[in-house]
Amino acid sequence: MSKSFKLDIVTPIKTYSFDNVTYAKCPGHKGYFGIMKNHTNSIINLTDGIISLKLEKEEVRFSCSYGIADINSDPSDDLEDKVLLLVESAEELEK
Repeated sequence: MSKSFKLDIVTPIKTYSFDNVTYAKCPGHKGYFGIMKNHTNSIINLTDGIISLKLEKEEVRFSCSYGIADINSDPSDDLEDKVLLLVESAEELEK
């Protein structure tokens, strides 16, 4: 059983897609929150900050503006978990 999930960061002009995310840390209005496989289905407000993605073999970080996180999970593992981060802007930070 895989411990990774799919995640897309979508802006009005660009989309970043990842298939092997094991952990995501996102800036919420009440502080940072984490997302792992089988997270509770949620829609969470995002604020300006840094999105950190831990992939199976590397870590990627983005500077982002406000938006929402749409988390869709199926604990039965019949469907693949999918996280959609809709933000006004996102820019990948250098490693």
